[in-house]
Amino acid sequence: MVIIENLKPGDSVHYMPDHYKTIDHFENGVVKKIAPNGNVFVVYNCNGEWHRYKEYTAASTKPEDLYMGWKQ
Repeated sequence: MVIIENLKPGDSVHYMPDHYKTIDHFENGVVKKIAPNGNVFVVYNCNGEWHRYKEYTAASTKPEDLYMGWKQ
């Protein structure tokens, strides 16, 4: 789980809530913004153009489901 104070826009993260862990599933993404309520907006799919993540729609994600770095 990430520490929200350490997150900033542009960080690489992977999403892995508890129900994903049982099947070893995850989604890689890039942090677009952090909302005042603590939700993190993450871009998960930008057609492989990660350098353009700011131009894509982000999904509101609970920080407890995020981990730093991309998972292979």
